[in-house]
Amino acid sequence: MLAASFMDYAMPRADTFPELRTALSEVPSPTNRLGVRSGGEGGTTPALAAVINAIVDALTELGVRHIEMPATPERVWRAIRAARSAAPNRRRLEHGRAIQGGVMPSATVSARPLSL
Repeated sequence: MLAASFMDYAMPRADTFPELRTALSEVPSPTNRLGVRSGGEGGTTPALAAVINAIVDALTELGVRHIEMPATPERVWRAIRAARSAAPNRRRLEHGRAIQGGVMPSATVSARPLSL
């Protein structure tokens, strides 16, 4: 930390900014019937993905891999329930070892002749 508090930090103030002039450019959008354009969603759109990724990351240990937006409490609950019910199908026993996702690591593959 470079400063102990904001009192020690040179915070920008109105007198340190250049003068700004605002101009309106009212040009209708040709891509929709109303002619409206977006107004500033560019800064908020990535936040949605960050929140969904945080939820999925928190639930990864429970087997959740994906949640659709909006992440309502019901959707989160259903994703956890679906992951729990799918867990026995993802784990199977082969040669006495538990295999995640049905894929056996190459180091444990063994070729044994069939005994008749």
